[in-house]
Amino acid sequence: MMVFLKKLHKWVGLIAGIQVLLWALSGLMLSILDPAKVSGDQWTHETEPRPQVFDHGTILEPEKLPAQIIGGALGINLDLDTGTPVYRILSADGSTSRINAYDGSVIVTTQQDAERLAHRDFTGDGDVISVIRGTAPDLETRDSAGDYWRVNFSDQASTSIYISVSSGDILERRNSYWRVFDFFWSLHIMDYSGHEDINNALVIGVALITIWLGLSGFLLLFGSFNRHDFHFLNILGKHELVTVTLIDPQTDASRQLKFRKNSNLFISLASHDVNLPSICGGGGECGKCRVRMKANDLAEPKAVELGLIPKRLREQGFRLACQHELTNTLTLFLSEDVPVSENNTGESPA
Repeated sequence: MMVFLKKLHKWVGLIAGIQVLLWALSGLMLSILDPAKVSGDQWTHETEPRPQVFDHGTILEPEKLPAQIIGGALGINLDLDTGTPVYRILSADGSTSRINAYDGSVIVTTQQDAERLAHRDFTGDGDVISVIRGTAPDLETRDSAGDYWRVNFSDQASTSIYISVSSGDILERRNSYWRVFDFFWSLHIMDYSGHEDINNALVIGVALITIWLGLSGFLLLFGSFNRHDFHFLNILGKHELVTVTLIDPQTDASRQLKFRKNSNLFISLASHDVNLPSICGGGGECGKCRVRMKANDLAEPKAVELGLIPKRLREQGFRLACQHELTNTLTLFLSEDVPVSENNTGESPA
C-alpha cells in the first residue's frame, strides 16, 4: 500500500508541479508588464469635462418618449452629445442607448463616427487601418454588451479601440501588451477559455490535489526516515558497532566491516565503496539493491520488499539493503557485479 501511495504521490506531484510552475511564471510576467501600457492609458487623450448648457424648454420630457424605447429601462440620464441634448437609457443587459431629446429618434454611431471618436481618443503613433463591426461580449469585450465598432490602428502596440454602436462610448482599449497580459492571466487563474473565472473547477481541483499531496506526503514521511537519518543529533555520543561480514562472490573470501548500530545497510555499504545497484538512490522504489543474507540473519520482509522481491527469492534470503537496519551481526552474499574493495576497512562514518 505504501509503495502504491509513494508512486501515486510522485506522479500526482509532477502534474501539480507543472501547474505551479505555470502559476509562478505567469505571476512573474503579470508583475513585469507595465500597467499603463496594458490598460492603454499611456496613449489616451485626456479631456476635461465642460459645462453642458441647453434649453430645457425645447426638449421632450422622459414620459413622452416612445414606450418601446424606455420600456424596461434601468435608468435615464440627460446628456449633451456634440451639442445635441440626448437621453442615455441604460437597459437591463448593461447596454446603453441614445435618444435625441428633441424628437425622440434613436441615435446610432456610424462607422465614420467611430473612426472620428477613436482618433480623438488615441494619442499614439499610428493611423486607422480598419474598422470592424462586432457584438459583445467576446474575449476582448467580455465586460460589455451590444454591438460595437472595433477601430484598429497601425501603431507598434497594435491598438484596437472598441466603441459602442448604441451609446458611442469607448468600451475597451486593447493592444498587444493587454493581449500578452490576458494570456498569462488565463494561465494564472487557470481559466483557459473565459479568462476571468477565478473559481473554476480546475482551480478547485488543483487545490484539492494539493491538499491531498500534503496529507499523503505527511503519511509517507514516517516511512521515508530511519533512525540513521538522525545520527547527527548524537554526534558527541558513543556509538555501538555492528559487524557485517561480506562474502566476495568471485573468490568466496570474506571480509568484515564495522558499522554504527541502527544505521542503514545501503548507505553504510556505499560509505565503504560497496555500491549496490540502485535507480532510486535507496528510496525503496526500484528493488535493485538486493542482497542475500544467511538464514539466521533474516528479518521479516517489509511491505516494500513484498512488492519488489519475488517470493522464491525472499525464501532464499534476499532482502533490500535500503530497507534493512543494522541491529546485529550480519553476513551478506553480494552479487557478482558488485565489487568489494579490500582497501576500505574500519568503521563507517554513516
